[in-house]
Amino acid sequence: MTMKRFLLPALAAASLPFSTPVLAQAAGEESAVPDTSCLRDCLIGLLDQHMAALKAGDPSSLPVSSDLVFTENNVVLPLGSGLWKTVTDVDAHGLEVADKTTGHAAWFGSVKENGTPVFYALRIHVTDGLIDEMESVVHRQTSLPAPFGDWENMEHFPEFNEVLPEEERRPRERMLAIADAYFDTVELNDGQVFAPFSDDCSRLENGITTTAAKPGEQNSAASIAAGCEAQFKLGIYRINKRIRRHLPLVDEERGVVVGAGFFDHANEFDRYNLTNGFEMKTALKWPNSITLLEAFRIRNGEIQRIEATFTYVPYFMHNPFWGAGSSAPQAAPRPDLCDDACLAANAQAVASGMVGNQWQGLNWADMVGYAENSVGIRVGEGIWATVTAIDETPLVVSDAQSGKAVWIGGIEEHGQPALAALTVSADGAKIGAVDALIRRKEYGAPYAEPGSGEAFPTGSATSRTAIMEGAATVAKGLSIGQANLPRDCDWIVNGQPVGACSAASLSQALGGRLTLRDRTMLAIDEARGLGVYRYFVDLPAEGEQGYPRSFQIVDVYSFDRGRLLQVQSFTSELPFAMPPQK
Repeated sequence: MTMKRFLLPALAAASLPFSTPVLAQAAGEESAVPDTSCLRDCLIGLLDQHMAALKAGDPSSLPVSSDLVFTENNVVLPLGSGLWKTVTDVDAHGLEVADKTTGHAAWFGSVKENGTPVFYALRIHVTDGLIDEMESVVHRQTSLPAPFGDWENMEHFPEFNEVLPEEERRPRERMLAIADAYFDTVELNDGQVFAPFSDDCSRLENGITTTAAKPGEQNSAASIAAGCEAQFKLGIYRINKRIRRHLPLVDEERGVVVGAGFFDHANEFDRYNLTNGFEMKTALKWPNSITLLEAFRIRNGEIQRIEATFTYVPYFMHNPFWGAGSSAPQAAPRPDLCDDACLAANAQAVASGMVGNQWQGLNWADMVGYAENSVGIRVGEGIWATVTAIDETPLVVSDAQSGKAVWIGGIEEHGQPALAALTVSADGAKIGAVDALIRRKEYGAPYAEPGSGEAFPTGSATSRTAIMEGAATVAKGLSIGQANLPRDCDWIVNGQPVGACSAASLSQALGGRLTLRDRTMLAIDEARGLGVYRYFVDLPAEGEQGYPRSFQIVDVYSFDRGRLLQVQSFTSELPFAMPPQK
């Protein structure tokens, strides 16, 4: 009987269809046998090979796979572009870590770009001896208030290279939990500590030790509290609304974990109290994110050393390695359902609804897209949570033929002025999509505070055809680096005059040679002679001073009976070659 009871299930299994898998492996893995073609020494060797190739500005010698994905500050680029075109030197002594189990390796240090130092971190992934992922974070010294340390005398923590005794190690799963607990502690930091820290825990961020103050240092986290845990117990980093992260690298022998991710600073409040009652003020009044690569050294189950490289990116930016982003819904214009007045009312309603985050009362379509400085995010986040006032006399250009209206004016975020260009698209008579371009003074010139610079453009009756032809002439001039435009035409960028209407004026204002792409007509107002266009420009900075970057631009062209009188541009700086939100 016993044999019969066991044989029956076996016979039943034999009768299953032939489509039943014979082999299986862990979900998401190609094989049940780990790839051992490139272990730690090989991975470190590929890091060294990469840095040598980067110094030469030539990636052709690197063993890369045909499906390589390369990113710089979360933008997918062709390998050899971006920093590869501007690098002039490479730090000979970077921090190197590797994971022989998963094939990930990382490098932290500094390089020079057009002779200027920048902090640089890299993560690579290797399959069958070929590099198939390169994720780089490049932190340049800009006007934004991110740490920028002494790159020349920076000393990496030697503990990252030391092999731990067996009794001081922890299994991979525990190390991942500890590193994840660090991010849990920093997220919404209110004094509750989830991660274990050693008494001598120290952190290096962009070359600056942020857990021990220098003599005379004031108004920094290190000057308020020394040590990792003490800072977190005070709730210094409460501005971190959300930390999106991935932990791809673990070296159990050396106690190292490396994470990649974003710190989202929603800045829904501009001041807050520490757990000791001391009041803190946010450095920035507007939503922003930092993208980072961060390494943790864990000894005896405690975080002992931390090293991070991070830089600012647009709020809620996406990491391409985490999956493809979604596209915003598109609706065809319906002038019969939403004419110029309807479009203008929708645009004004969106702008007004941002004050006090009153988005729920708006006439939304069933499917809505919302982007802020080229990043798709949720309505109710971003500037919805920071705008405290809007311009009472904005420029609104609506166009039933395009199904769009553009609201341009000043806004205030916690009382701090900024410029906004809001493109509101209709879905029937409802609000189908919003594309918000926001320009703050922290990005420097050219910029004039709302109300203090040039007035918004005005024109007079000009045909749609003439406006489109004039705008095309400007675009062609930007593309070829020159423009045949009236001498008395003025170009104004973010409220600040920059010269005559020419490609040279815009190039000089933005800081380098321009490449124009992704141009779109938004709205035309024939009665007032106004045309509004959106486009992007890339500044590769090859052979120049400066650094690679891009801009989203909204232009308003003002015509007088077919003659172009003025161009007003509103710009937002983006990571190099960042694509538009579709």
